[in-house]
Amino acid sequence: MLALRRQLAVLALLAVAAGCALTQVHAQPGGGLFAAGAPTMGGRMVWTDEVIFDGWRVQRNPTIGHYRLLNPDNERMTFGSFENCMAKFDEIKAQEKLPPMPKDVVIVLHGLGAYRNFMDGICDYLTDNGLHVVNMGYGSTIDPIDRVAQSLDSVVRHLDGTQNVSFVAHSMGNIVVRRYLYDIERLAPDMRPKVTFQRMVMISPPNHGAELADDLATRKILNAAASIAMGDAYNQLAPSRGWPELEKKLVAKPGFEFGIVAGGTGDDSGYLPNIPGDDDGLLSIETMKLAGANDFIQTKGLHQFMPQYKEVRTAVLNFLQNGYFVSPEARQPLVAAAR
Repeated sequence: MLALRRQLAVLALLAVAAGCALTQVHAQPGGGLFAAGAPTMGGRMVWTDEVIFDGWRVQRNPTIGHYRLLNPDNERMTFGSFENCMAKFDEIKAQEKLPPMPKDVVIVLHGLGAYRNFMDGICDYLTDNGLHVVNMGYGSTIDPIDRVAQSLDSVVRHLDGTQNVSFVAHSMGNIVVRRYLYDIERLAPDMRPKVTFQRMVMISPPNHGAELADDLATRKILNAAASIAMGDAYNQLAPSRGWPELEKKLVAKPGFEFGIVAGGTGDDSGYLPNIPGDDDGLLSIETMKLAGANDFIQTKGLHQFMPQYKEVRTAVLNFLQNGYFVSPEARQPLVAAAR
């Protein structure tokens, strides 16, 4: 009975995610499609950021390939092709004399089924502590991971003035970063972005796929709901389905300092009986680990809410600033992966 309740809870979460996505598709408040200055909802769920600069965003709609330029108030200023949006933004940058981006920037990415607003709390915390944060949103349920990685490349390349980039990612956002790093490693040095990657914090990363996706596949109703709500990425993360092919196109580890923050119950039972060992309600602790991590920390908590916890935010800030979560003495590097 307990297992059934947990499965029904998962189904409910998937239904909410699907409902949010459909709402965003149909919501176009005020002004209509062709009105400059028309308010939008900022691109939740169904838009992927391609450029983020001083609050301005050029976004791509993964479904129709349409681009738009939003101002810091999420008002649509123009739309059409990427080139059209960039031409308009270049005019605005000159007119408003927008300064270059800061030398050091932290790019934050959310996970599957979420949107960038979900990461606002941790972004505000990092900003309040002196870091400059770029909160990237992407259509996680409709945009393939490969394509989101290309969009991340575009975001990095358009950070004019930035020299050093760090990452903070939750859940599938970590896989997007690893896919992106794989792509740029295969470019000639003079074709890579002109930035230095500093550090990365992985929060609840499915570094070896998501066991729950396989578990749901054995339950036809739940699997169908997950496929509808979460799209292709759901299947890509399933170890017995799309993960083996996806993993071939991920860097084995970032070529710079990175640390991993995991949730869970802190014992061998975890939240879900179907997942062996401790788990955070979605992933096992072992599947989050990745060889080469400079530090690893586990806190009690559920997967979906990890970026919300104060202890997690403090650990993230410490690692970005110092290269460890708690202290040099308490550092727990991962010499070998669990798999």
